[in-house]
Amino acid sequence: MRSGTDVAYDDVNELIATATRLMQKDAAPDTLTPDDVRKIGEELDIPARYVDQALEALARRREEQAREAQVQERHARLRRVRLRRSAWVGAAVLGLLAVSGLVVRNGLTSTLSDVARQRAQVRNVVERRESLRARQDTLTPGLSRDAELSGADNRVAIEQRRYDERAADYNASAASFPTGWVVRLTGLPHVLPLSSEVSTW
Repeated sequence: MRSGTDVAYDDVNELIATATRLMQKDAAPDTLTPDDVRKIGEELDIPARYVDQALEALARRREEQAREAQVQERHARLRRVRLRRSAWVGAAVLGLLAVSGLVVRNGLTSTLSDVARQRAQVRNVVERRESLRARQDTLTPGLSRDAELSGADNRVAIEQRRYDERAADYNASAASFPTGWVVRLTGLPHVLPLSSEVSTW
């Protein structure tokens, strides 16, 4: 309120009470000595021994509160240490998973390259066999021609078997745990076809 503002009679008691509380708060010390408490007790006709017992009880309660605060602080500190350790362990596990994922991916990529090379080899021997058949059709049938065609067929079968072995290795690896997760995350093929499933090389 600014000075010069009128005060209603109903508000006077409340204003005076508030002013008195503020004045007492400013005048009163924040702490009292045990002797001050004993003097107050004397004024209130409380024997000194009861005041001393009350002071001892207060001291014990404050000691307990201090101990509890220390215990709580210790527990909080332990919790923080555990959380920090858990964070480090979590980070280490994630790092380990990332590194192992890269290793697994590199292994799968290498196997996939082997499969691609073997597939190219199958394509090569199939093309040579077809070329040989085209030339052999102009020749007269005989043991020599049949042996050459049989050899070409055998080379194709051998290369297809090698391809199947490599593709089966990749498929088994890609289907296993945790490699299957790496396959899904990196976009590598889930399954490679075997030679019986390939129509054209």
